[in-house]
Amino acid sequence: MKTNYLMAIDVGGGSGRCLLLDPDTGTTHSAQRNWTHPAAAGTDGLGYVIDSGDVLKKLGEASREVLAVAGVDPGQVAGIAAGGMRNTIVVLDAGNDILLATPNKDARALGEGLVLGAERGEEIHALAGHWPTPLFLGTRLLWMKNNIPEIFKRGAVAFSVTDWMAFILSGRIVSERSQAGESLLFDLKRGEWAADLIESLEIPRSLFPDPVDSGTFLGGLTKDAADLLGLVPGIPVAAGGADTQCGLLGTSAVRDGDLAVMAGTTMPLQLVTDDLVLDESGRLWSGLHVLPGKFILESNGLVTGDIVDWFARLLYPLSSEAVLCLFAEAAASCPGARGVYSTFGASLFDGRNVGFPVGNLTFSHMITGDPSQSRMQIARALVEGIAFSVRANLEQLVSVSGREIPLIRVSGGMSRNRLFTRIISDVTERSVLVPATGESTSVGAALLAGVGAGLFPDPASAAEMVAAAFEKHCPGEEAPKYGNLYAGWRQAFDKRGEADKIIGDLLTASLFEPRPTAGRAADPSFVPEICITASMDAAAVDEFEKIGSVMYADWRETKKLYDGGADLAQILSGKHIFVTEMDVVDFETIRDAHDLRAIVTCRGNAVNVDLPAATAYGIPVINTPGRNADAVADLAVGFMVMLARNMPGSLDFLKYGKILQGDMAKMGEAYLGYQGGELWRKKVGLVGMGSVGARVAERLAGFGAEVIFFDPVVSAEAGALQGGRKVSFETLLAESDFISLHAPAIEATREMMNRDAFEKMKKGVFFINTARASLVDEAALLEALNSGTVAGAALDVFPVEPPGSDDPIVSHPNVIATPHLGGNTREIAAHQGTIAVSQIRELLAGERPDYILNPEVLDGFSWMSHRPQPDETKQRELAANERPSMTS
Repeated sequence: MKTNYLMAIDVGGGSGRCLLLDPDTGTTHSAQRNWTHPAAAGTDGLGYVIDSGDVLKKLGEASREVLAVAGVDPGQVAGIAAGGMRNTIVVLDAGNDILLATPNKDARALGEGLVLGAERGEEIHALAGHWPTPLFLGTRLLWMKNNIPEIFKRGAVAFSVTDWMAFILSGRIVSERSQAGESLLFDLKRGEWAADLIESLEIPRSLFPDPVDSGTFLGGLTKDAADLLGLVPGIPVAAGGADTQCGLLGTSAVRDGDLAVMAGTTMPLQLVTDDLVLDESGRLWSGLHVLPGKFILESNGLVTGDIVDWFARLLYPLSSEAVLCLFAEAAASCPGARGVYSTFGASLFDGRNVGFPVGNLTFSHMITGDPSQSRMQIARALVEGIAFSVRANLEQLVSVSGREIPLIRVSGGMSRNRLFTRIISDVTERSVLVPATGESTSVGAALLAGVGAGLFPDPASAAEMVAAAFEKHCPGEEAPKYGNLYAGWRQAFDKRGEADKIIGDLLTASLFEPRPTAGRAADPSFVPEICITASMDAAAVDEFEKIGSVMYADWRETKKLYDGGADLAQILSGKHIFVTEMDVVDFETIRDAHDLRAIVTCRGNAVNVDLPAATAYGIPVINTPGRNADAVADLAVGFMVMLARNMPGSLDFLKYGKILQGDMAKMGEAYLGYQGGELWRKKVGLVGMGSVGARVAERLAGFGAEVIFFDPVVSAEAGALQGGRKVSFETLLAESDFISLHAPAIEATREMMNRDAFEKMKKGVFFINTARASLVDEAALLEALNSGTVAGAALDVFPVEPPGSDDPIVSHPNVIATPHLGGNTREIAAHQGTIAVSQIRELLAGERPDYILNPEVLDGFSWMSHRPQPDETKQRELAANERPSMTS
């Protein structure tokens, strides 16, 4: 049995990955989990927090998954190391508890970075290889010192997220040099912390652990870490490294002049050098390779992957593989994208400046031509613009380093698309090497695990293992054309800089505009106590656990419902948030649950909550409209398909027709008698364009149907966004091939489908009601069915439920009848959970939740202050009001 598998843990900006490498064959297996970084309250939208508990949980899941997928026993793993995002900070106290943990996109230290750059930029760049900006460990420590001094004083350790991960794995606290070199406080030449600089900034030198080289053996895997990852205690743990530098190792970029482009979420271009090369202008970054004694010089195309993902979701919103769709359409276009030029995702790196990425799409509709083909041209222009950005940054590296750089390695997620790598080869007029896997960062970390485990003598020897596994592209016949396109693009790109700076300054200034909601946001240290009795799926419960401390007791499982009063108030003692579905939350409960600050009722109609009482006590009440909209929409469209295909008659033919096997006469009878139709080119009239109606319209788009709608409260513009054309009620009745009801049950809609309405319908119309029985005059519907005006009906709601089997409509041969099942799906718990989580997050952030029922309470709302207390007269009035109920 093999016992030399190597595991890498990659702590990325938007996801975590566990990779297993077989060093004998180079075969890899990986598992990934996505995560998000919550916004940090009190940072004006600039700060983000690493949810360490969620990170560890998901890495544990990924580790167990990759072991299972690879068929590897935990005892076969010979070593482990962690790589991950640069420009992070984790600060621990003396007990090793986290005081601050931020991802690379955290910019809360914007002010500190600007001041330090203006005052000491050249000095720090010459020492640490980076111009001061908000992204670095050093500037974030200054932010802590200036803004949360008491917490800053408690700090005992400050290091990167991968160093923290190494501590979790091995129990040893160190700073790995490639990450330390990204801190702004590390002397690159000496390979040590810059003690004089640190002292001059009045930061304790004791915060910084001893530096070690990548691949250094740190100790055996701790039992807690082994239990988390599903591994065996004692596995050798090695120091990993910064993600891009690990990527260099994983692409065998280990010699002076080797260059790698890591085309992932961001797009750094790192050049390997034997000696420290500094850009005198301060534009480029210098740092340390994971190979001891090697340095890197870096330019960066910045957030290319984010831009591609954003555009893909914009252009292909219905696809679960939007990025693949974007590249597929880009491939269907041609070089030059029919005159469309893009600078989105294209940046010429200048590490001295901080700002928002600004991009442009430039074209003439008279040249680009057919609008139906324009999406593919935009996709192509986006990909080409990013390739042009690679060349612009490459030229910058050549200029500063003096190296020729004839060969480019391209890795990262975007390297999986061969169109992209071929275009890079044509644009740069250089050969491009593409590794067998785009996961070079994880491969590099796994190789370092092999060094720590003694499988390789050093990282350079480990890199030889992956050196041969490349696909090579050489400049092709399109290269000359791309040379001309780049020349024009670069001229325009350089000239747009001033305009983009103006826009960027406006965007930056907007961050500092007073936010009217800022006073309502929860303090970052606030951890709400949450009681949930509503049905939730596991994902929603997990999301609530990220928000606060959760007590979850699903009423469907406990079979327990609370009818308000003292019993529920006792349950809610000490609870800040109550998420319910069926419980009655009455005046007495609200009055006596003194800590209660927010109520979410997972219903469309909040009849179970005393809204006036909650308002009087300053408690926001939120509901979850549309929680069953997808379920009802699915049923409505399913009904349409069934009616169009002559069901239920065709369903019953084989079951109850006494058919003999092979009776072709009966087959002919069925073929002629049950020929159906399609929804394609049919006109579907929706009466009501609310949550359910909108989702029905969305689904019908895929069938090629034309959607018209009548809804007096939805504008033509809003309806058009949902895929429908607004018409009068009379027009809808006269023109529709299918009529589906999605209107509310109010007095104005009572029996709106009466005899007069049915008489105005097109003969042979199909009629669907998944809304409310009160909308329909049943006698008039039966007449219309018998006369053939309505060719078939599908009904999920009835005046008395359930109706008898002998009901004349239920038993009609052209009627499909179901017992009010439209909103009854297992997924409802997931839908209402998703809505509830998003609403509470908005409230915690100080925003106005979309579905708040009493927004007037927000003006004085606070999570921490005492809530308003109505006077005795008001309390007597509230107590005398009609109690809420579990049912409407």
